[in-house]
Amino acid sequence: MNWQTAVWIYKKELRLFFGTYMGPLVLGGTAFLNALFVMILNFNGTANYEIATYITFISFMTTILIAMVIISMGSIVEEKNKGTLELLFTSPITDLEIVFGKFMFGVTVCGIITVFINGLFPLLLYAFWKAPFYMVASGSIGVFLLGVFTFTIGMFGSSLGKNQMISLLISVLIILTLWVVGYFSHLFQATTRKVLFHLHIFSHFAAFAKGVLPLTGIVFFLSGTFLFLYLTVKVLESRRWRG
Repeated sequence: MNWQTAVWIYKKELRLFFGTYMGPLVLGGTAFLNALFVMILNFNGTANYEIATYITFISFMTTILIAMVIISMGSIVEEKNKGTLELLFTSPITDLEIVFGKFMFGVTVCGIITVFINGLFPLLLYAFWKAPFYMVASGSIGVFLLGVFTFTIGMFGSSLGKNQMISLLISVLIILTLWVVGYFSHLFQATTRKVLFHLHIFSHFAAFAKGVLPLTGIVFFLSGTFLFLYLTVKVLESRRWRG
């Protein structure tokens, strides 16, 4: 893989994001929703710092899912609609370089949201409820891993869809499937139940929000990220082969 090519795609994505309405809309909207959720869920007489911190990061889970799906749903399908994907296919650029450059863009935006937007609210938690650092750190790591994982799902959906709405629908269906399987796992036999519960997004993230760094959760988000990156590359390769 040519790293310079991947970096060029990465910089192109950053310019498009921050040079249009999308950047302020996503970052500002995330900050607004975070503030709204924190005020509604926490400023209601809650005095327990553990409950306040947990609720705050559960709300961050919602906003990072929304933000990363919005960012990723047009990552590849817009290249198709504008005709620039065919231009990339005819250039000396591999599918891996295209996907990796866009992926690093998603990681960057997710990092900005986690550190510079979400990071403001734990300061409020500390001021009001003396939230401990270990819960803030583990929750932030969980938000970042979930955001990156969600972005790769969105990229995969974008590689399959013919427009942004179909891409969004595919991404949401995948996320909802991984969200609800854990709730119905008790209906199956022991082995199947364990597998389905392991695919449950919320159960993995909830541990981070409680101040724990679970190995199973880290492995789940990282392995899922690599899986959807691999699938996205394969979809692009099949499209290049079909012409």
